[in-house]
Amino acid sequence: MKKSLKAFTLIELLVVIAIIGILATISVLALSNARAKSRDAKRAGDMKQVQTALELFFNDNNRYPTIEEWNTGKIYSTTTDATSTYMQIIPTAPTPADGNCGDKNTVSYTPTEDLGSYSISFCLGNTTGTLTPGPKCLTPGGIVDVDCAPIVCNNNTEFCGFTTCGTSGTYGNESYPTVSIGSQCWMAKNLNIGTVTSLFSSQENNGVLEKYCSDDDINNCLSYGGLYQWDEAMQYSVSEGVQGICPIGWHIPTDSDQNTLDQTLNDTTCNYARSWVWGCANAGTKLQSGGTSNFEALLAGRRDLDGSLDYRTTNAYFWSSTVSGLNAFCRILINSSSGVNRYGYSRNYGNSVRCLQN
Repeated sequence: MKKSLKAFTLIELLVVIAIIGILATISVLALSNARAKSRDAKRAGDMKQVQTALELFFNDNNRYPTIEEWNTGKIYSTTTDATSTYMQIIPTAPTPADGNCGDKNTVSYTPTEDLGSYSISFCLGNTTGTLTPGPKCLTPGGIVDVDCAPIVCNNNTEFCGFTTCGTSGTYGNESYPTVSIGSQCWMAKNLNIGTVTSLFSSQENNGVLEKYCSDDDINNCLSYGGLYQWDEAMQYSVSEGVQGICPIGWHIPTDSDQNTLDQTLNDTTCNYARSWVWGCANAGTKLQSGGTSNFEALLAGRRDLDGSLDYRTTNAYFWSSTVSGLNAFCRILINSSSGVNRYGYSRNYGNSVRCLQN
């Protein structure tokens, strides 16, 4: 006699369906967790690759990249002979944010003022190896299982770290020494802030701080500072002594400020009654790099009206904030002269800028 097959009852079918559902949910959760852990492992691995690339950059340049170099999206350096690329694409934070990353889900690079170190903040959504979930900090020594220290000073507007004249400060992630000359406190380095724009383009009032560099190469600005059209340097103000592109508490020197500087260093009374008269016969030598004033004027040349770069290594041109008819006064130094010249130049030239403390 054949035995009849026993059919599943409704309750048994529901139990089987429930078990299948639970197993499916567990599988989906396991897969999701595996993906999250894989993503975090890749994130930590990416940071280690960034650390390696930065060390290669440092070995070749004896410094870490500037913010501007980092913001190009890759890690590279250029010499007169070749371009070395250490990382073609800098990794970015994955989206959407996971774990408790939230607004910490970024990759943010902060070099020190002397470009001798850096910190990079990033975030992990889950435990990865010995690293716990949450914000992390990459340093030259490796990944630290803590959030990077917050920046108290706004480096894009303030002269961070500066205390008294003679100490250095950081502005736009570049370090500037200062020097006391007579009653004045000057930055002892040509200003170098802004985004590189083509020598053949005009700097415009477009909300972007722009600078000229020789050969449009940012590395040349690291050596000589940026060159600025007068309106850009003044940030489109015509007021004497305006802050312009200088940090808070500093300003573009007036013609009178520059005259005070010249007169302090000159052996006799400066006379600027006529244009193209070397009215301060021996202040120029003291102002130039290696001079006794420690002003360290660099002979950066000028960006000419046709977009060419003239007189680099032989002449220096420093804007004042004082207008001269349709032009603006600037001071000129020449390596073959011990004096200082004062002249009204077209505002469309690209000249150097030195900031003076208020």
